[in-house]
Amino acid sequence: MGHILGDATHLSDLGILNNISGEAISMMDEWALYSGLQHNRSMQNLHFTGPLPGMFTSFVHPSNQFWRRNTFLVDLGVNGLELGRQEMKQLCTVVTKLKNLEALGITHCWSRDGDCFLGEDDDLFSIFLRTLVDMKNHPLKSLELQGNAIGSDSMNNLVWTIQRCCPDLEELNLQDTNIGHCSCNALASLLRNPSSRLSSLDLWSCSMDDDCALLLADALRHNKSLQFMSLGGNNFTWKGRKAFSTLLCNKSSIEETFSSNHTLECLGSNDDLSLHHLLALNLSDDKRAMAMNKVVKFHLSELLVIMGVKLLPNIMTTLGTKQNDSCHESCRLDLLSAMFSIVRNTPALFQYVSADDGNQDVFDIVDGLEKMRFDASVSDLTVALDRGLSV
Repeated sequence: MGHILGDATHLSDLGILNNISGEAISMMDEWALYSGLQHNRSMQNLHFTGPLPGMFTSFVHPSNQFWRRNTFLVDLGVNGLELGRQEMKQLCTVVTKLKNLEALGITHCWSRDGDCFLGEDDDLFSIFLRTLVDMKNHPLKSLELQGNAIGSDSMNNLVWTIQRCCPDLEELNLQDTNIGHCSCNALASLLRNPSSRLSSLDLWSCSMDDDCALLLADALRHNKSLQFMSLGGNNFTWKGRKAFSTLLCNKSSIEETFSSNHTLECLGSNDDLSLHHLLALNLSDDKRAMAMNKVVKFHLSELLVIMGVKLLPNIMTTLGTKQNDSCHESCRLDLLSAMFSIVRNTPALFQYVSADDGNQDVFDIVDGLEKMRFDASVSDLTVALDRGLSV
């Protein structure tokens, strides 16, 4: 099979996966694959999934001409492999030479020397961290490290390295990693960093508790980049879920609601319907409109007392904003309902005089609006308001 992987095929995506049905790939087959790959010049995405018979060490040697011919590789992943000091050093040397690498994954790997997971072998993990330092000028956007049992000290060093050497990182996957309170502190510092571009953080099944949830929620109060955080499979109770509910919409005051987090759109699988509802409110490109929508939704009576008709221009401006997302219709309904309340409670503002044969009669636009159902569609409310305000 190796010959089809050569230069003539222009193959750009390849995954080498050990047979999951129980019939393992043979040493000869592995050698044939690697021999063919040496002649490839067009590879962009390459993934290895083990366990593999043992030729991987020779393939990742820096002298292999494959690495010199495929400098445009953008995605490299190794999963489920046994790595010793030699393999890790060779792999890291190769990675630092891939100047266009945007995605790197070293997942569920085992330390052959330490007889433990990669993240539990401090020496092996330090080699990887030094590699990230050497990749400071690489356009690395995605880093996958799930299933490596990264300890608290290693996690602290990882976060420190990411903050200083991976300024463009957008996705970080730490799924199936035993994250303790100390590790959560390190992650919280990353989320508080105003220069962080991280938009996706996977913390699925990381043995986190409510204290971790409180730390993470507090760190996200002023975060403007993180949109997706996977928290399923952790040990959160109502206390942890409440922390994220308050993060998404602090209802204690108008100011707190307006300054809540309007960026986070997903928390992974959870059973709290109120969280799903609050996350749905953030599904908009116009975050200022979403902030106003939350204020109107949860503080409408206060707004009417404080501002009254002064609120109308802001609501009408928000309604006129073009938004192409699934949440905009719900937002428009809330805002139109607010307009409806203002119109109904300020009738004098919407009365007009009609002169007919010398007789003057006062007509009230609100009369037509009050006959409508509050559950009317957005289009019905829009038509009613348009008719009333244009008379």
